[in-house]
Amino acid sequence: MWDKLTVGQFITLYDIEVNANLNIIEKQQKMLAVIEGKNERDYDDYKYRDLIKEYGEKLSFFDNLPETKPVDFLQVGDNKYKFCYEVNEITAGQYIDILAFSGEIMQLNKIAACFFLPMKGKRYQGYGVVPHDRVADDLLGAKFLEVYGCMLFFCQLFNELISSTITSSIQNKELAEKAARLWSVGGGYLALNRSQTSAI
Repeated sequence: MWDKLTVGQFITLYDIEVNANLNIIEKQQKMLAVIEGKNERDYDDYKYRDLIKEYGEKLSFFDNLPETKPVDFLQVGDNKYKFCYEVNEITAGQYIDILAFSGEIMQLNKIAACFFLPMKGKRYQGYGVVPHDRVADDLLGAKFLEVYGCMLFFCQLFNELISSTITSSIQNKELAEKAARLWSVGGGYLALNRSQTSAI
């Protein structure tokens, strides 16, 4: 089922799964409705044992994330996107947006929109040429596995970059301290938000 799941469906399923205000039956009905494209009320007349059985058959895959690989290009309807593999090609604007949306799986499409550049013909357009929110909305319809694979790849790459920066800068104590601080607090964006929040 992972191969059929969209980013939007994954976000919805995850939101239902972690919602403490829903009981187990409500969660099962809502999650089945997402997977099967039905109204959750369609399950009201099910015997509970039948609901549990169908839930087990249709949603057991959701317990384990599969292994996946990054893709070079992503096709969503008529729109094609290129994945930005190179850390050194990321603009300051992209970096700011990445920090703003990172750390929250419910914003997977918004994080991914920072890395997938819209194609125009055979060339990709620069970041921001197509507004970020429009790309993010479009990515809700993308295949989850393709987007997830690219996000995992970038996280691993970024962690390795930061780790090697810290290791190679041991001789320069000041640089090492700055890199460690950036790694632990997420850069100036988060620190700025904390200072603004505490001032309120």
